[in-house]
Amino acid sequence: MIKFFRRIRQKLLSEGNTGRYLKYAIGEILLVVIGILIALQINNWNEKRKLKNEEFRLLNELKSNLEVTLINFQNDTLLNTENIFELRKIERYIEEDLPYDPELDQAFGLFGQWQSPYPITTAFSTLKTKGLDLISNKPLRNKIATLYDFEFVVLYNDYDKGEWGIIQNSNVFLNKHIRPKNSKQTAQPNDFE
Repeated sequence: MIKFFRRIRQKLLSEGNTGRYLKYAIGEILLVVIGILIALQINNWNEKRKLKNEEFRLLNELKSNLEVTLINFQNDTLLNTENIFELRKIERYIEEDLPYDPELDQAFGLFGQWQSPYPITTAFSTLKTKGLDLISNKPLRNKIATLYDFEFVVLYNDYDKGEWGIIQNSNVFLNKHIRPKNSKQTAQPNDFE
């Protein structure tokens, strides 16, 4: 192709027809510019396609992280609810002034246990590294940022640390008045009365 254009250029120069040569040169420059613009456009399309693929991949990973987090939260909530149910047995025995029953061993064994909520944030961390602007849907991007940067932070800092503080404060009492039995799952008070 280059040889073809070179022959045309040499032929026009040898004929001494500068007007036609200038028209040819301008045409060749325009052809090169159009080729460059087409290449840039193709490159832009390719980059947009890559960004869309990356956005789709990260959104799927976020969805997967949130699904696992939801399952973990549900399991943690179930365990904490079961623990509360067991601990309420102790409360009932005290309120009704009932004598100690070995069924309370399991409830006393649950003192100081708490299932903490830990959301999975790997996809969000990757998204923050790559830039939140990767998500083209602005309302969705804002909801994701609010969930991870505010709601999960509040859940962890306020709720979980509050519960953990209560447990830590009660450990002094527990260590003094409750002794573990053979298994970590059961314990007995030193003196139930």
